Amino acid sequence: MIIDRKHFDINNKCAIEKLIIKPPIRLDAVFQDEACFTYLKEGELSVISPTDKLSIQTEESVLLRCGNYFTNAIQKHPTKTCEVYAVHLYPNILKELYKNEFPNFIKGDAHKPYIKKIEKQGVMTHFIQSLDFYFENPNLVTDDLLKLKIKELILLLLQTDHAKNILTLFSHLFNPRQADLFEVVETHLYSSISIVELALLTGRSLSTFKRDFETQFSDTPANFIKEKKLEKALELLESTELSVSEICYEVGFQDTSHFTKTFKLKYNQTPSEYRKK
Repeated sequence: MIIDRKHFDINNKCAIEKLIIKPPIRLDAVFQDEACFTYLKEGELSVISPTDKLSIQTEESVLLRCGNYFTNAIQKHPTKTCEVYAVHLYPNILKELYKNEFPNFIKGDAHKPYIKKIEKQGVMTHFIQSLDFYFENPNLVTDDLLKLKIKELILLLLQTDHAKNILTLFSHLFNPRQADLFEVVETHLYSSISIVELALLTGRSLSTFKRDFETQFSDTPANFIKEKKLEKALELLESTELSVSEICYEVGFQDTSHFTKTFKLKYNQTPSEYRKK
């Protein structure tokens, strides 16, 4: 659950926010007309984009382009929380911020990555510490100050060890991209992601996703994904020493009893019986 949320707005839009989250929890994030810089001060997150699955550790951050995402806060300790900071980047605010010097790196190509992970950087840690000061003293915050902090973030990102990769992503932040159906399915085939979530990652409604899926794969999403997971499980039973429960979660089933029942319906024997033979 979200224990606490503090935020500063510009023009009635959330510009900078701080979240305290009690894991485990999955959060949906839909950035239709914005990009987002997210920093994890404490805890562990997994970030799922249409084409990536990333693990984010303490003091790491990600830069997300316009698109649909899921974020899982992972519970490492029952009493620990995740502390997350987000800076939302809106094209109209950046245009106003840069005025006639609007940066050339923000331009378009609809086929570049959705997400860039930024490993631990001292400059990012100090930037977040400066935000903490304003969250503790909100009476000092003005629109002009928030805009300066956003500009500072961009300049700092372009001076990190990953500047070249960040520059590439920055140039495509605000170009909505409908993910290639095959690419999304291939990326998340063995994840515990629902059909509804897959549809969201592709930017389609559920009905459109099912229709497009059946056109491309000549099968329903549920059946196609189930068959692929069982084929992968069969391969792992033959070629590895992983336990049945480990294989169950490796291929994206959520519990071993359902996995065993589904496997037996397909192959007329349980995973354990198959391995013995």
